[in-house]
Amino acid sequence: MQQIDVVGSGGVRLAATIHPGPRTSAPGLLLHHGLASSQRIWDLMLPRLTRTFRVVTYDARGHGRSAKPSSGYGFDRTVADAQAVIRAASLRHTIVVGHSWGASVALELAARSPRSIAGAVLVDGGLLSPRDRWDWPTAKRELAPPHLAGMDLTEFRREIPTFFDGAVEVTPEIEGIVLSVMHVDRLGRIRPRLSRANHLRILRALWLRDPDEALARLSIPALAVLSRGDEEGWIERRSLIAARLRRTAAPVRVTPMRGIHDLPLQHPGTLAGRIERFSDGPVR
Repeated sequence: MQQIDVVGSGGVRLAATIHPGPRTSAPGLLLHHGLASSQRIWDLMLPRLTRTFRVVTYDARGHGRSAKPSSGYGFDRTVADAQAVIRAASLRHTIVVGHSWGASVALELAARSPRSIAGAVLVDGGLLSPRDRWDWPTAKRELAPPHLAGMDLTEFRREIPTFFDGAVEVTPEIEGIVLSVMHVDRLGRIRPRLSRANHLRILRALWLRDPDEALARLSIPALAVLSRGDEEGWIERRSLIAARLRRTAAPVRVTPMRGIHDLPLQHPGTLAGRIERFSDGPVR
């Protein structure tokens, strides 16, 4: 494992980690986390993925150990950041995998720069927009982050099991992944590493984004792995996505996985297997 600093769009510093594969010529895999997450959400998948791929994870701008500018959270910049990480890590025949907001970045990268990657995997994101459901004031109200700054670390730890509705066993490793998104001060109080202002800037970019435009331009293969939770919500999402894919005729294969939104934590082995099988097509 090698930690590197990457110069992203506009000179922003991005903290990335190279996880060596089985050989130097192994196909590349770039993993992009979701909003208010960190590169550590992929930790449980790495032992399996590195059997096949040379894997690179990174903290997106505003997150984790990366720089936190007060601007540059639109997709022009975040896509350029992803391209910078691919170049800095010298990835080859790269598949980009994104979770949630990261799936939107992955799809935009695939649509805008198809020569730079071989395919995209969209993990429970990328194909829908908050605008499908809400106007901006409603989306901002519904999706704004909770006020956690100043909470005692012990209290926050007690709350972690509630984040997963009992679907994920909170082991020490899971706790460490969750805590990676927080800064802890000398008094044992937490503060999200992603500021509230930057969180809302990303939400605004997501709301403004039109998935139809990206899908209409998509020319390389993509796999969408969608969490299938409650039946009513799944049917509604499936219908919206199917209509969008019919309109755009995008080369996207959709596969459901029963579980919660955080599939990399709930089903790391199964999700890694889906990525491996997808790579047999576009990469090999």
